[in-house]
Amino acid sequence: MNDYAKQIASWPRVLAGLLGLLLLLAGSPRASAQTFPTTPDGTPVNPAVPMTRPDTATVRKPTKKQKREEAAADSARRTEKLFNFRVTKPAKAGFLAIIPGGGQIYNKKYWKLPLVYGLVGGLGYWIVYQQRYFGYYKFASAAPDSAAIRKGTREIPNDVLRNSIALAKANNPNAITNALITARRYRDLSILLSAVGYSLTVLDAVVDAHLSEFDVSDDLSLRWHPTAVPVPGQAAFAPGVVLVLRTRR
Repeated sequence: MNDYAKQIASWPRVLAGLLGLLLLLAGSPRASAQTFPTTPDGTPVNPAVPMTRPDTATVRKPTKKQKREEAAADSARRTEKLFNFRVTKPAKAGFLAIIPGGGQIYNKKYWKLPLVYGLVGGLGYWIVYQQRYFGYYKFASAAPDSAAIRKGTREIPNDVLRNSIALAKANNPNAITNALITARRYRDLSILLSAVGYSLTVLDAVVDAHLSEFDVSDDLSLRWHPTAVPVPGQAAFAPGVVLVLRTRR
């Protein structure tokens, strides 16, 4: 009976120990619920997720003086001086190309100079040649007879040509008029083609100066590969080539 009474008397202490253990476990960090810090409005914030803060940096707008300075610096970088004027590189090349070969020298394309001088020189000689013959037939058309043509050694220096024109004047006066019209047509055509050729030299200088600043990088690539091309109107294919311009980004 004494042992049984002792066991009964020890139960309150065992219960008290278990209760203390439960309270200890309830107050431990592992057993407690995980809590997060909150914002001033009470919204919980998870520290594992980066919080986006409002951008408080202020961007100052450039002043008018700064804008003018930036524009002047950009203009100085993109332009050059020509007779105390700021002009772009293509414009400067075009103005310099008024003198044959000037634009090509500015672009440092010296290998084009023989082509330019050959073209301009050849077209200029063609104009002189056609103008000379136009003057011959103009004199012959205004001469009263063939004898006056044979005496015009200063107007037509070539003796053979002068005698031939005088003979044509004596046999058929209309032949001189037709020859004069033809000579005028060729003279005008030579002037027109010479103007076109001269313009091409100026255009070449302008385009070359423009392309000198063109950005060519590896982002653009031109590739080709063989393919079969359908023949229009036939149920057949022909060998062909496909060109593909790709932009790498």
